[in-house]
Amino acid sequence: MVLRRSIFLLILASISIFLVTTNFLLTFLPPLDTNRVEKIPIKEKIQWELAQLPSQYKTDSFVNNRWIESFLKNTRKKFHSNLNEVALRSLWEEANSWVSPKQLYNVNSTNFGKVLFALKNADIVQADIDTRGTQLKILLTLQGNQQVVFKPKWYSKDKVIEGSVTSGKDRYNSEIIGFYLSVIMKKPLCPLSVQRHISLKNDIIPVATERLLSTSFKKNNKTCIFGKCFYCKMNDSVCDDENSGLTGAIIFNIKGNLEKFRSPWQRTYKSGKTAIWEQYPEKYCKSVKEKMPKSRLYDLIDVSIFDFLIQNGDRHHYETLGNNVIWLDNGKGLGNPYIHHIDILAPLYQCCMLRKYTWKSLLELTGGKIKQNLELMPDIQTLTTQEHLTAIEERLLLVFATFEFCRHKQNDESLL
Repeated sequence: MVLRRSIFLLILASISIFLVTTNFLLTFLPPLDTNRVEKIPIKEKIQWELAQLPSQYKTDSFVNNRWIESFLKNTRKKFHSNLNEVALRSLWEEANSWVSPKQLYNVNSTNFGKVLFALKNADIVQADIDTRGTQLKILLTLQGNQQVVFKPKWYSKDKVIEGSVTSGKDRYNSEIIGFYLSVIMKKPLCPLSVQRHISLKNDIIPVATERLLSTSFKKNNKTCIFGKCFYCKMNDSVCDDENSGLTGAIIFNIKGNLEKFRSPWQRTYKSGKTAIWEQYPEKYCKSVKEKMPKSRLYDLIDVSIFDFLIQNGDRHHYETLGNNVIWLDNGKGLGNPYIHHIDILAPLYQCCMLRKYTWKSLLELTGGKIKQNLELMPDIQTLTTQEHLTAIEERLLLVFATFEFCRHKQNDESLL
């Protein structure tokens, strides 16, 4: 009897100690995080996927890109510089006929290379201020009555832009490399863009409008222009060099009924303040899906991949032609080749959706092909550095790693 009572008291004491201990742990220790794995930053998960990336993403696909073959064939032809007014008008008419909601150029046209040549060489017959956007641009009219936008060169090609992904002025070479990438990705949604050397003194001032002339002046015997825009100031002007020359990008001016929309993944542009898409990465895409058609979301995911490759983190708005998103205003890329801002890919890793066509096109660029193709493009050696080309190759691998992250997150390939 005494033994039973002792056992009972021992059991009772054990239960009391267990309850007291459990209550202490629940009260004073931090709660167990059952979702600890989910709270690992997405960027770290993508980096982990990169380290485990299957070999298929690193080996040559051995698929010939006919777009690039046509591009190189048509741009390597020899053209005469004496294109007359009638010939140019006909050429511009054809180039404008290419523009539709699904494409801004036709790489297979036999006149494709001639159009690029004309953009680089046709006489400038008028120069005016382009007030669109926040930075200096000049609206030029070329012989044959074709308007183009000129974005000047501000930095040397090896200049590393420090700071945030949106720091610095527009990079003219980013517009041209973006155009080349659209060819390589088989997404003809960038406007035609070429490198051109002009002279403010000899080419622009003689044909400038009064409002453009009002922003011109001489500095150390050099002709300078500061234009009219949000950031345009006289003490931050662009000037001819000692040889009265200025390099920049000539961008084909798209005609059509363009509509402008605020990007759902717009940044706050305020230090220390995050946007909603940054605050709720796991839930944000659901709210976006409720506000736009699936095709539009696919478009924004496509453009996020494009932006990530060149590191254009300034897509605060986007333009549409018809119902399709086109890739305009790509000047904030190629800032720092040593940094990869994975958050540009937020539309992809938050929504985990991707067009089959886009995925197939990307798979054709494995094994270093994206860099190899860029190295074949016109003026590439004067436009950018090997460091930037290598960075684009590295970022493609991060796109593949993001795809793997989504695939494992959904436990299948339903994102395609």
